[in-house]
Amino acid sequence: MAPQEQPPEIGRAPLPGGRLLVSPYTASVFAMLCWAGSTVIVRYVREDAPPLRLSFWRTLAAFFILLPFAFGPLRRQWPLVRRSWRILALLALLLWVGGNALLFVSLQYTIAINAAVINSVEPVIIAFFAWLLFRDPFTWRQGIGVALSLAGVLTLISAGSVENLLRLAFNRGDLIVTGAYIAWGLYAVLLRRAPRELDHRVTVVALLGFGAVMLLPLYLLEAVLVRPTPPLSATTLVTVLYLAVFSSAIAMLLWNRAILQLGAARAGQFIHLIPAFTVVLAITLLGEVMGGHHVAGIVLIAAGLTVASR
Repeated sequence: MAPQEQPPEIGRAPLPGGRLLVSPYTASVFAMLCWAGSTVIVRYVREDAPPLRLSFWRTLAAFFILLPFAFGPLRRQWPLVRRSWRILALLALLLWVGGNALLFVSLQYTIAINAAVINSVEPVIIAFFAWLLFRDPFTWRQGIGVALSLAGVLTLISAGSVENLLRLAFNRGDLIVTGAYIAWGLYAVLLRRAPRELDHRVTVVALLGFGAVMLLPLYLLEAVLVRPTPPLSATTLVTVLYLAVFSSAIAMLLWNRAILQLGAARAGQFIHLIPAFTVVLAITLLGEVMGGHHVAGIVLIAAGLTVASR
């Protein structure tokens, strides 16, 4: 990957996990494992937990879990949060509505392996938006990488069939999850616009608060018009707690810190770990099967990422 501008520094409050997770590399690996687990879990509970209900409650729960740890710096930095509400609201919209809620919806229609493999193109999406919005270097080699990765995504969502591709007979879940990852890539690039003075805990709490507010009307519409809310089950409760603690609070703290220490493009390379973790978990826990088009898609995406990162 071409050299990136020096990422802004952020609050230096201790991160979860002590010194081990202070390393942006270890933190990134752990965040990817958390998100791979969330993809598999959301796919597993799709019959019990409507996607927007799950997305809203996990975001709200994560907000209240993290709030006590962020209350002190939040009180001190409240004037800065108020001045920066527009960029924080935009980041929350991209992350929690455009990214995570769409991902949860997509898992109603596509398998976890598909969602994870399509996620492999995320580093190229991040590099593209970094060039488009901030003119970060984007070379012809990266352009070839984008083309190869796009070919891999098309191979995956068309199930390796040229006929499906020509007829645009794509799995709608695969298309939805692609949109989710585009929103997530925009979030990763625009995070640099958040005030660098903000404590990282304040940033995550603010994003969770805005996200819960934005998701509430969507959750209510889902409950009234699309899918009545089923009674709360133990499975749903455990899922919400896992997503709130690991996928939302801890993973976001670690990931935001990694992005701002390494830069979006370098940190984005760790997203390659999500498909690896997800495939292992999906095959082990969900009984999903790796198909030939998955292998072809992974090879093309990996080739594109290899070319783009040189």
